Amino acid sequence: MEKKNGLANIIENLKLKYLSLWWKASTAFYFFEKEIKLTEKLRNERKIEDYRKRLFNELHKMPEEENKIKEWNNRIFSLIKDIEVGITGEEESYIDFFVEKGYSLITEEFIKEVRSFDTDMDVYDIFQAIRNVWIMNSIQVFFNMEVKLTPSIFSYSMLYPYSDNYLDDIEVTAKDKISFNNKFRRWLFGEEAEISNTNEEKVYQLVKKIEAEFPREIYNQVFESLLAIHKGQEKSLIQQRGESIPYERDIIGISFEKGGTSVLADGYLVKGELSAEEADFMFGYGVFLQIIDDLQDIEEDLSNGHMTILSQIAQKWPLDNLINKLLWFIEKTINNAKSFSSKDSMKLKKVIKKSCIIMIFEAISKNRKRFSKKYIKELEKYSILRFSYYKKLKRRFQKEFSSQDILHICTVLSKGYDSKKEEVI
Repeated sequence: MEKKNGLANIIENLKLKYLSLWWKASTAFYFFEKEIKLTEKLRNERKIEDYRKRLFNELHKMPEEENKIKEWNNRIFSLIKDIEVGITGEEESYIDFFVEKGYSLITEEFIKEVRSFDTDMDVYDIFQAIRNVWIMNSIQVFFNMEVKLTPSIFSYSMLYPYSDNYLDDIEVTAKDKISFNNKFRRWLFGEEAEISNTNEEKVYQLVKKIEAEFPREIYNQVFESLLAIHKGQEKSLIQQRGESIPYERDIIGISFEKGGTSVLADGYLVKGELSAEEADFMFGYGVFLQIIDDLQDIEEDLSNGHMTILSQIAQKWPLDNLINKLLWFIEKTINNAKSFSSKDSMKLKKVIKKSCIIMIFEAISKNRKRFSKKYIKELEKYSILRFSYYKKLKRRFQKEFSSQDILHICTVLSKGYDSKKEEVI
């Protein structure tokens, strides 16, 4: 029997704790702040459509004259904020908070470093990685640390496109996935293993970058956390072995372990060492992000035969109660994080909860057939947009905005709003 190290015991206890919290979470309808009338939803949608069209036009009017760039940047930045406020329903912009904390400058720095590391990386893989950079920046805020791009933040965020996507690729054989996983494990242990392709070379280089920042002999738990998420990924391959019925496999345990250890590793790679309270919240944070991710990917998982706690029952029963449970689970997890009580931490917890609700609404809007009509009707009352509009908005953005447009948007956000220039919006 494999002997468990200290962190492995901590992870097992955290998994059991959050499984218990999940089972205890209510399936009653979640308590939202207020209902949004249909007239207000339609008004919000008209505003967003106007902003979206203006944003599209402005992005293609980038001036060549240096003295006009800042003015153009201000117009784009203001439009992006208007769309954000329209979607979130908050009078106060979250973007301002993130820009103030330096997220946007880090985004620009990250994109430049990605281009230097891998000139062929697809732009959508870059944005998948950026999502994890932002999570790690948020952890820096929780820990009252300087928000910056470190070698480990860069490396761990890049491991997602290189390792996670590789393991999810249905074109890659099970044999090749197992071979890659074995090599990856050896590198995380500090051992050598033959490199067979470009993907493996990139993963090896990223592990070495982490080693350079966190020497193994001093920060052993950093590498234990990386081995833990690696183990979680290996277990998640069980989810890819075709359809299964509840209780046939420990699908929920696998999902909780993979999600929890993912953000737990984020925490260790930000700080090097974590207190019990810090590790606790990191794990719970990862669990609910994993479930939201599974909600977004229900149809893709079903078509590929990947089993999650949602896809496993989606074809047989409505997912209404699971979403209620998820919302209460998020509420409880965030409220339990008492040690993060600074002004910035409190604001960030509010942002996380609000963002999760929006992601859940958007995911439900594209998977309506997996829910009862009665539940959709009741839930939609609390959305600032109609569910049908979420689908249209996403489709229009995907159709109209190119990868180059998205890079322009990131560049604009990285520069923020220049108050020395008069706003013209």
